[in-house]
Amino acid sequence: MADTLRNDAWKGAKSPHARPWIAVASQVPATFAANQAWGGSPLAAVGITVASMALTGATWWAGRDTSAQRRLHATATTAVATGYFTVATYSDPLGGTQLSWLAIGGATLAASWNVRKTLRTNPDKQQGEQQAGETGVLVKSLGKAKAKLRGEPTVEPNKVTAPYQLAPGEMTNADLSSRVNQIASELGISPNSIRIMADPENAAQGEMVFVPKDMLTEGTPWPGPSAFGGSITDAVVVGIYEDGDPEQFWFPADEDGDRNATHFGAFGMNGSGKSAGITTAIVEALTRTDVIVWAADPAKGQQTFGPLLPWLDWVEMSEAGGEAMIDALSQVITARANELGRHGFKNWTPAAHAKLGMPYMIVWIEEAGRFFRNGTEMEGLVMEARSAGISVIISLQRPSASSMPTDVREQLGGVMCFGVKGATTADMALPDDVRDAGARPEAWEGRKRGYNYLVAPGVDEERYAMKARTFTPPSDQMIVEVLAAAPPVDAGPTTANAAGEAYANRAIYLPDDEQQQTEGVTMTKEQHDEQRQADEDTLLARQVERDIAARLGDDGDIADLQGVDPDREIPPVPAGQRWVFAEPEPEPATKPTTEEAVARLHALLDELREAGHEFVGPRHFKPHGAKGRYGRSRGWLSDQLNNLADEGVHLEDVEDAEPGTYRLLYPELTPA
Repeated sequence: MADTLRNDAWKGAKSPHARPWIAVASQVPATFAANQAWGGSPLAAVGITVASMALTGATWWAGRDTSAQRRLHATATTAVATGYFTVATYSDPLGGTQLSWLAIGGATLAASWNVRKTLRTNPDKQQGEQQAGETGVLVKSLGKAKAKLRGEPTVEPNKVTAPYQLAPGEMTNADLSSRVNQIASELGISPNSIRIMADPENAAQGEMVFVPKDMLTEGTPWPGPSAFGGSITDAVVVGIYEDGDPEQFWFPADEDGDRNATHFGAFGMNGSGKSAGITTAIVEALTRTDVIVWAADPAKGQQTFGPLLPWLDWVEMSEAGGEAMIDALSQVITARANELGRHGFKNWTPAAHAKLGMPYMIVWIEEAGRFFRNGTEMEGLVMEARSAGISVIISLQRPSASSMPTDVREQLGGVMCFGVKGATTADMALPDDVRDAGARPEAWEGRKRGYNYLVAPGVDEERYAMKARTFTPPSDQMIVEVLAAAPPVDAGPTTANAAGEAYANRAIYLPDDEQQQTEGVTMTKEQHDEQRQADEDTLLARQVERDIAARLGDDGDIADLQGVDPDREIPPVPAGQRWVFAEPEPEPATKPTTEEAVARLHALLDELREAGHEFVGPRHFKPHGAKGRYGRSRGWLSDQLNNLADEGVHLEDVEDAEPGTYRLLYPELTPA
């Protein structure tokens, strides 16, 4: 018991509230000792008086960095305490008058400091500091010296917005973005729950937005068309953002010139919901009164388009048919642009449709990587189509340099990025500033169907890094019922005439699944190959004829082309001249062992990965065969590639691809 009382007394004596009272009580022994030592010395009295004045002045000087009230309070306390010490020392320190002054004045001063100490406690500030300590967002992940909060966080249902201040010259918003995973780890939430909203006017400031709970998990059924019977200039609504607002975008330019017409890239791995999301957008578009849709899918065709077929103005489900459509588009773009220009339209508007019978066009190219790999040129298409009232949707899994020319990718002003495989693909699909703001489509890959980020003209830039989810796709029956009630739209004479024979002979589907054009009977593989070759020859001949016509002009004749007679025989080689052929590649000095050959094959695959290839085929391996890097026969190489595809680590088989073509995988190394 005695120990407890002693401990409590010791704790009480150490309390900040006890210190003023201890100072008052210490005046009694201090003044008594001074009186006994110097009470009869006039010189000591002068010294104590000067010391008291100096201590009071020093207190005023030392308080220059504190508040004015605290400085004045401390100086007055020092002056009264030293004054009493001087008077009591040279009178009677134990006299009744002196002790009464000490009791009344000392108690008043001590109590004033206790009151000041109590009023310094700010419950709101303590709560804010406690919350900051609990989250540790800036203290632990970044350090107090580099970042701090600029104000109290704004707390909303399932959303916290915290304004931050970065140390000038020591940290950037990009550095903050790179720490998102650490911040998420501290808070115990997903990195996708954090967005970095940089201040466009001040690179050292911005806001961090936290959305702890994923509100998109359940998904939202398609509510039906957002503007049935309206214009394609109205927004196309495809889903909802995590804050409940509609996910929407626009295809054509607005009439005020604040928004340009847009091509879109739709990227996402298998199972990400990419095709279903685009289908929702196309259904929305087909309910408008001034737009037509052309579509091509050489891989999944009927599976992709299904119930949309009767309402697509032109649809192709083979590579040859898709190439014919793309080829016709070059003529359509020129004809539409000329017609718009003759009537004073700088861009397509609803007035152009009303006056010229020229609807807006959306060209949906699914599995576009197949066309790019076969050398189909789309650079001119995407560069020139927007001014002619045409938007192109290019859909593929991975927008790498081997799957899509960079010139095409640069023309895609809009992006819908669904779940992708790895950060490298995400970097290819989304702009750098969107990635820096916290967009992480690789976090869910193909596990969250329909999740996406939308970047497009007209969309609030603050939403670029906000995740959204497309509506749960409508059923086939619902699509048919909605589109059957939609107003039919004709392509118009300008577009139909420019598209030519391929458009005129296109397959036309009816709602009851009958076709006005029979697509043929069951063919053998040889007959199918012959038909495909015939289609390619027809397309090539059509392209050659157009090129020749462009060179000759309207009044030219083929025999006048650069003065060349096509019937003239090739002259013989002059005497003394001979053909010179390249020297054959020397065979390797020593044939590598099997282990060395396998290692060199893996090294080649690594080189192809570094180059950004998505698919590899014979053209990548042929130069390194029997006389090349691994010094083995074509049969040995085929066996090795088949084995790698069966293992599913380095290569993967591609359905409906050319023989010897594989998807190049990007295996992740297991940490040591």
